[in-house]
Order: sequence, then structure tokens, then C-alpha cells
Amino acid sequence: MANPSETIARVYAQALFEVAVKTGEVGQVLDDLRVIHALAWAPENLVIREFLFSPRVDRDRKWSAMRSALEGQVCRPVLGLMKVIIDKGREATLDNIAVHFERFRDQAENRLHAHVTVAQPMDEAFRADLVRRLEAESGKTVRLHEQVDENVLGGASIRIGDRIIDRTLRTQLQRLRKSLLARATEDSSPAAT
Repeated sequence: MANPSETIARVYAQALFEVAVKTGEVGQVLDDLRVIHALAWAPENLVIREFLFSPRVDRDRKWSAMRSALEGQVCRPVLGLMKVIIDKGREATLDNIAVHFERFRDQAENRLHAHVTVAQPMDEAFRADLVRRLEAESGKTVRLHEQVDENVLGGASIRIGDRIIDRTLRTQLQRLRKSLLARATEDSSPAAT
């Protein structure tokens, strides 16, 4: 079943994105959403998170505190968003709003994110070649996010949205193992003799 807060967050993010485009503040809005996210979800800010997300705290009191903390620190569209989500009791959507806002920006700017997992850090030439090939295939600007995992052994695994291209040595060895086991099972079956 779909998470209803995802749909609500997407609607808020789209409205916020449209306002940000009109006011020319797309980058600033995204930066401000990230600041609020860091403020609300940082482990050391548990008191702030509990205050912001508690249904027991009066909405007027919550808005007054948030306005005092954020006014002059974030742009007007983000401050307006905070007012709306507090008034509607939708604070829990804040995290997803930031995610969807960034997706709308990426879509408008024809950009995609490729998450690459490798056994050791990529050198600049390999990174540049990978970006060039992904951009040629997708027709979009690619932002590469690299993660090093020594369990990969060699090769790379690339995730772009829901699509995964797994060219890791580990995966290739697992496929070979399955293939060999399947053949060994076929060769030892009674029908094979």
C-alpha cells in the first residue's frame, strides 16, 4: 500500500517548486530545506525534533517558535511552507518534501543521479569516462555519487533510480557458481546417465 504522506509531500514539493521557479529561488529553497532537515533530524537535536513533530504541542505555539527560529534565516517560500505544514499538522512530510523538491529540480534541469559502488576509489579518468558514457546513454547531465565497498572485489555496481547495472566481480562470480552448480546437478541426474 502506498504511503499517503508521500503523495502529500509530492503535492507540497510541487507547489513549492513552482513558487521557487517564479521567484528565481530554486537553489535557495533547496538549501533552506536541507538546513531545516539537518536541524530536525540531527541526532543531537532530539528536543527540536520532538517539539516539531509532537501532536501535543499547540500549533500556534509551534509556529511561533519556528517563525522566531527561521525568520531571516530561510527564504520566504520555505517559511511559508513551514507555516502551512504546521497549520495542517503535516510536519512529518517535511523530509519527503525536500526529497521531492530535489527531484523536481533535477527533472527541470535534465539531471539524474548515478550511485556507483566500487571496491576502491575511482581515478579521475575512469570517473570522467563513466559520466560521459552515462550522459551519452541517458541524454541527461549525470551527477555521480561514489561509494567504496571492498566487498565488491572489482568492477562496479551502478544504480540510477530503480535501474541497477551490476558489473561487479562478486556478482559475476556468483553467477558463475550458480551456473556450475546447475550443470553439476544436470550431469548427476539419472536422466543424464
